[in-house]
Amino acid sequence: MSDFRKLLLAFAAVTLFAGLASAQVTPPITCSTTAQPLTVRAEGLAEQTGDVVLRCTGGSAPALGTALPQVNISVTLTTNITSRLLNDPITESLLFIDDPAPSAQAPCAPASGVTQCAPLYAGAGGTATVTPNGSDVRNVFQGVRQNDNTIVFLAVPINAPGSTGERILRVKNIRAAIAGASATNGQIFALVSIQNPPANLQLNNSTVNVAFVQQGLLFALRSRTGGGFDANATAGVKLFACERFNSDLAANPAEDYGGGGFQGGRSFQVRFRENYAASFKVRDINAPMSEPGLQQNIPQNNNGADPSLSTVVESGFFNTAYTSVNGLNRAGRADTGTRLRVAFNNVPANVRIYVTTHALSSAAINSATAAQQSGGGETSALAAGYAVANTLGTPSTIILNPTGTGEIAPLGGNVARYPAGAAAGLIEVPITAGSGSFVWEVFGQDPNAIDTLSFAVALAFRNANNPGLGQMTVNGSFAPVSSSNRMSASEPLPRFADQSTAAGAASINICQTNLLFPFVSNQGGFDTGIAISNTSSDPYGTTPQAGNCELNYYGGTTGGGAAPSKQTTTSAVNGGAQAIFTLSSGGTNGIAATPGFQGYIIAICNFRFAHGFAFISDVGAQRLSHGYLALILDPRISNTAEALDN
Repeated sequence: MSDFRKLLLAFAAVTLFAGLASAQVTPPITCSTTAQPLTVRAEGLAEQTGDVVLRCTGGSAPALGTALPQVNISVTLTTNITSRLLNDPITESLLFIDDPAPSAQAPCAPASGVTQCAPLYAGAGGTATVTPNGSDVRNVFQGVRQNDNTIVFLAVPINAPGSTGERILRVKNIRAAIAGASATNGQIFALVSIQNPPANLQLNNSTVNVAFVQQGLLFALRSRTGGGFDANATAGVKLFACERFNSDLAANPAEDYGGGGFQGGRSFQVRFRENYAASFKVRDINAPMSEPGLQQNIPQNNNGADPSLSTVVESGFFNTAYTSVNGLNRAGRADTGTRLRVAFNNVPANVRIYVTTHALSSAAINSATAAQQSGGGETSALAAGYAVANTLGTPSTIILNPTGTGEIAPLGGNVARYPAGAAAGLIEVPITAGSGSFVWEVFGQDPNAIDTLSFAVALAFRNANNPGLGQMTVNGSFAPVSSSNRMSASEPLPRFADQSTAAGAASINICQTNLLFPFVSNQGGFDTGIAISNTSSDPYGTTPQAGNCELNYYGGTTGGGAAPSKQTTTSAVNGGAQAIFTLSSGGTNGIAATPGFQGYIIAICNFRFAHGFAFISDVGAQRLSHGYLALILDPRISNTAEALDN
């Protein structure tokens, strides 16, 4: 019995030492999470967030050909994820092992619709290979949508780096819905979790900041020369329906805009300004509109671009040389650069709107020289559907179709041809039911400075077309505008919520003349006759106008009675005609008598060039009579079209 006890103790000791030896052979793998946060626009619905990086150390490097443990790594944001769905539920989000150089990148590419690779094996240099002791490496994995704010990378191999190495797992191309999100202290966070980890794997610091949120765009209306609108002028530019304004342009868009057809000049400007440097971004680091171009395929840089290039881009990591299975070759690339949208609403009937095809090189350029804006050899580019403004200062822009949708096409492509006259620097904004919009794309920017883009707006109408009355409003925002805050296969990247506020830009007002008859009387045996002439018919080419007159009475009637109520002619006073009446009997155009009135009259006539004459006399004008011309009241009240500059 004692021998058996000694044997049992010896066996226990051997087991203990074996366990200790095993623990020493398999030390823990420790992974720590870090991030490279980016500044994102508060208006954005598909903003590129910073990389999430897991740095793993420890463990025991497995023998070559050993089957590697596989884990699921999920990334959950504090807002919805809006990365593109390439083959639902497979997304454009990518996970890289050890930041492989472009030539060494080997995507896990399962069959179409399959969400994970087959088991992998330990290869040389810490790689994961398809077959035991093989060289067919896999180090790029696509993320799969788990829910609206979580993407998971399935069956990622864990190849322990050992005591002296480091394994880097990097997640890229996660876009976020910022607009409407509840950001914590202006930040978006990512929570990383590892599902089904090996028993010896530890994850530290699982929550990291991936984005700082700031408003991206400042939009403003400016006067025609670039100055600010008068703070008290809530209606902006004041125009009048009876006046021609850019009338030849209104009649014929093919008119020479630099000549007589643009005689009204710019009406106002719309200005887009970054709220922080690099809020405006180009599509990617490719040469403008060229395919194929430079790839953004360096994992360790936030946008995948060569670090020597300071260009700020909308795209994330992309490599168009990847396989097309599950859309992998489309992962990461944005559809467009930053686009800027102006929306016109409440546009009066028969009013046409034109905008400059590209940003103004100077806000102070004379408004009558729009044709000069197309200099620098840009006319040929416009003929292919584009007006590239790279000679007109930084940043530059590219014109697109009025809706602001569609991909950039190569120069020379027969796309999006514009109406005749667009080469002169202006293009018409389509208006339907009083509303219309236009979009430009940023095509160059300075990442270290606040960029500003201004575009001229020209209104055009002919009074023969009877332009409608009212105040037009303008909104400015990023584009394309969307309400989609979830992952999608079809929604554009980038996309934005319209958070703008409408501003009064211009008003079309009725034309009026205010006449003061300072003394009239139908008391004490006197009577007053009045004539109001519409002198808009003349030998000078003025377009005849017609309108009613409103008569306002101030004073009293015989015996202390109140002044008559105001009245309006029941028929218009035509150009070249007169409204004639007496206080005692009334007269033409349906003007009623106001017997016994004495005081003064203010006539408001809805046409320009009204003049008045009053004649006061005793009945029959036998003893006393006097005539005078009516006073035309301050023309600043209603007779002047002002474009406000200060």
